[in-house]
Parts: sequence; C-alpha cells; structure tokens
Amino acid sequence: MNFKNLESDDILITPFQVHKTFTVSNHDSGSGIYSIPITKGSTTNLYNFSADSTSKTVFTASYYEVSTYHVMNAMYYRDIKQMRQKIDWVAGTPKDSDGIIEYTENRVLYDTQRYPSKQILRRPYSRQLHDSGTVISVPQELFGEYISPQSVEFRDNDKSITLVDDGRGNLYDVAFKHFFTDRTPDSNHSGSVVGNVFYSDGFLVITDTGSYSDVGRGNFNIQFDSTQTIYEREYVCNVDETDFQHTNNKSLKVGYSGSVGFHPTNFNTDKTNVGTINDTFPYGLTGFATGSYGLEKYNIGTELIGEATHSDFSPYITSIGLYNNNNELIAMGKTSKPIKNDKEMSLSFVVRFDTN
Repeated sequence: MNFKNLESDDILITPFQVHKTFTVSNHDSGSGIYSIPITKGSTTNLYNFSADSTSKTVFTASYYEVSTYHVMNAMYYRDIKQMRQKIDWVAGTPKDSDGIIEYTENRVLYDTQRYPSKQILRRPYSRQLHDSGTVISVPQELFGEYISPQSVEFRDNDKSITLVDDGRGNLYDVAFKHFFTDRTPDSNHSGSVVGNVFYSDGFLVITDTGSYSDVGRGNFNIQFDSTQTIYEREYVCNVDETDFQHTNNKSLKVGYSGSVGFHPTNFNTDKTNVGTINDTFPYGLTGFATGSYGLEKYNIGTELIGEATHSDFSPYITSIGLYNNNNELIAMGKTSKPIKNDKEMSLSFVVRFDTN
C-alpha cells in the first residue's frame, strides 16, 4: 500500500452552525421535556429537607419543588448584594420588588450612549424570581449546543396563551407584543416580562405570579430551534508525476501464482486487528478481497502480464483513503469513475466530508 503525507496547506476545516426545529408537547413520551413547579418554601423544609414530606412533582422520577427553586435562584436570579467575591454583572439582578415592571417601563433599557445604533441591554439585566414559578426543562439531546435565540414559542393550550422570547432571554405574551416592544405595560402589567429563557442550559422559567402563574402546568406545546456546530473538512490530496504507479490489482499477475506463498490462517486470527496498525495481513500483495481465498494456501503472483509491463501503462485511481498517525483508516473517498493516473500528469483530489 502506498502512502503520502498531507501538508498543513492541504487541510481546510470550516465550522458552520446548523439549526433544526423541534415541536414537542407535554404528552410526547420520552422527549425529556418536563414542567416542574417550583416554590421557595420555608426555612424548615429547606434546611430540614425530607424527601418524604417536601413538595414534589412526580413523573418518571420525583422533582422536588423547594430544592429546585433554590437551585434555579442560585444559578440565575441571585441578587447582586448577596454575591461574594467578584460581582457578576450579567447574571446578577437588582434587588427590586418591581424589577420586572421597570425592565419594560425603563426608557433607558438599552445603552444608547455607547451603542446608539444597536440594541445593547444596559447591565445588570433585571431578572427576578418570586416565591414560586414554573420551570420547563429541555434536554440537551434536543437543543444541542444551545437553543437558538428568537426561536422559542411556548403555547399553553389550557389557557390559550402563547409566549415567545425576545432573543435576549426574556419571555413575553404575544398578545401584548406592542406593549412589550414599546416598553409600556398597562396597569395590569400586561406586556411585561413573564419569564426567562436560558438558551445554553435549556431552561424556560415562568416567573410571573399573576395571571401567568399556572402557565405551563397543564397541556402545552413548545417549539424551538436547536443549534449544532458542524465542521466541513476538506483535504486536498495531490498526486505528483510518477506517484502511485504501482498497481494492487491482483488480476494483473500472471496465473495468480509465483514464488511467494502464505497460508491465510497465519494472519489476522484476531479479527479485532483488522484495519489497525496491528493488522499483519499482506494487503499490499493480495489486495483487500482476501475473504474469497478461504483457508487454502495462496500463492501470490510476482510476474505482471504483458499489458501491465508496457511503458505507457498507468493504474487507475478509484478510491482515496485518509489515515491517522497510527495508520488507521478514518475516511474513504470514492471517485465517480476510475481516473487514469498518467505518469506525466499531476492530479489533485479533494476529499470533503462533515463532522460534528
């Protein structure tokens, strides 16, 4: 078998992101999407936690509402004044009972001074978790690397409410889109932020304790786009003049016989070595269709027929294999038709495939 090293200039790896839309309901068995009510609870059931007595929601397993509340609060809603060491100005939220309302009412919601032409949110973001809420969990096997912003549509079929995300991690009711985009909620706070989306972790949290407090606890559908990075790998395999002029086609040997012989049972008794660096079978002499020889002794022809000894003879290229440093085959490219490897002409083959 003939090998040739690839140079760094011959390799091009280009990443690009792909998206897939999922639509799942609370009735889809095995989807891994659950609605989990959460509650702050009291000091007693927090510090004297009892799996038997604490509030919990039971699906295929038990989800404890108090402990889940404090996990979500610690991860996404902690007040800046409660934080230690370096302040997290992104995850932190001002301590304000009307933080959600001010988020939508505040006319300086966006940093127009430093970014006059872009909608860049002022920091810290104003997130607030009250004493109860609802968590919708989406498994990573569905959302991939992260949920694509501005792709979430959550429909509560029992209450006829549809929530969508604004691309910045906030959920609002589409029925009050005008109030939300203008940041002018009415007296009932309709048009305010009713929850949050944490795109990288697959969580939707309904934080509103008013008319949206029961959203997501019954019959619902959720639609979102997953995100996955795909890598397009391109390898340019150059064949210079006089390269790869030896043929592995055993049908060109005179009579399929010669002075070299071996017994197949002496090779590859351990089939786990096939295709690895420990594979000792003489493929360079026999080719790869060794299964047709059975267990009988095989004599390898060493003399080529006349057509293969002519000065103008050139083999044809039908496949190109890519190997790692351990001589293990990792990819195989096939040509649409045999390509003559003319000894007076250089050739370039591009092997292209995608991986994630």
